[in-house]
Amino acid sequence: MDKPYVIGIDIGGTNSVFGVVDTRGNVLYNGSIKTGKYEDVNDYVRALGEGLQAVIRSAGGRDKIKGIGVGAPNGNYFNGCIEFAANLPWKGKVPLAQLISDRTGGIPVTLTNDANAAAIGEMTYGAARGLKDFIVITLGTGVGSGIVCGGNLVYGHDGFAGELGHTTVRRENGRLCGCGRHGCGPYGTRVADDAHGRESAASAGTGQNHLEGRLRRGRAGRQAIDRDLRHHG
Repeated sequence: MDKPYVIGIDIGGTNSVFGVVDTRGNVLYNGSIKTGKYEDVNDYVRALGEGLQAVIRSAGGRDKIKGIGVGAPNGNYFNGCIEFAANLPWKGKVPLAQLISDRTGGIPVTLTNDANAAAIGEMTYGAARGLKDFIVITLGTGVGSGIVCGGNLVYGHDGFAGELGHTTVRRENGRLCGCGRHGCGPYGTRVADDAHGRESAASAGTGQNHLEGRLRRGRAGRQAIDRDLRHHG
């Protein structure tokens, strides 16, 4: 295989983690940067590019990398942009896929919503293998969702179908959300409050420790889903 690896980038409101991944889903080389540290997206892309170049060198060079996949809040698969993300420092419409491709010497970059990326990952490597209809809920700085029907990810006509995170769940006394409304999913539930506490605690650790923490939580979630499927099967 001429280009045996791809790069995955997970952009969150607190941390951005990235890694070189093989065809079995194994993370071979990884790194991270603090998302919120960079108010200017160009500074962010510059720092991210430096980290990516380091793992690309470890993997044997750019010729070994087939492409880059990015999961980001409010990421639009159709145009490669982050659009008006409430929990990121950069406002408006940001052409992040193109910026990353330019920074890495033209490596093809595909960008989508982070929860949609999680759904694809679970369908390919995780608890949803073999399933055709399911929903993935992600808890982090915000709450996200990815919906799969008939084996296909639901994008809708504009790339933002199935986004549960900014559904109003508390109409009275809801906390102010970064989108400007009150009581959205990330700010209207007890489980969301707990998720924010975990994210804050996790922000002290980055790189391998942060990635391993995410993998542990993922394994625990998969085990719980497997138990539930056996119980109702």
